[in-house]
Amino acid sequence: MVSLPTEVTVEYDRLLMADDWDGVNLLLAPLVRSRDAEGLYLWSMSSLPEEDEEAYNARHLSLVGEAAELGYAPAQFTRGMYYLFGDLGPLDLELAAKCFAAGSSQGYPPAQYEYGLALLHGVGVAKDGVEAMRLIHAAADAGNETAKEFLQINHGNS
Repeated sequence: MVSLPTEVTVEYDRLLMADDWDGVNLLLAPLVRSRDAEGLYLWSMSSLPEEDEEAYNARHLSLVGEAAELGYAPAQFTRGMYYLFGDLGPLDLELAAKCFAAGSSQGYPPAQYEYGLALLHGVGVAKDGVEAMRLIHAAADAGNETAKEFLQINHGNS
């Protein structure tokens, strides 16, 4: 079961809010050098000085992909969203479902919700209504607001 946010992510967010880019670099540089999945993912989230949009997108996708391959659930979820909507690359519903399944298997609530929807509607994966609702409920129980809203609207549950 994934336990997020980690201390690294909390510190990263604090440094971002303080606009402390030197601190962000000090925090993430050793993680990026060691190919730590969380560090790679966080490093992918901001552009570098003098990096144009095309270069940023290429670096971002590469790092998100590497972090996803290393098993980092938020990266698996992000990659799945890109495939689901065709953002920054090809639309591929089967790959989206695989990414969501990977993050879901770690108990990552956003991935549980998205994989639940994929199973419910048969998007990129065979329909399985029972498993779909189990995952959507698990995401809602973990505090995922989108899953809670879905259940409230579609099933009158909170």
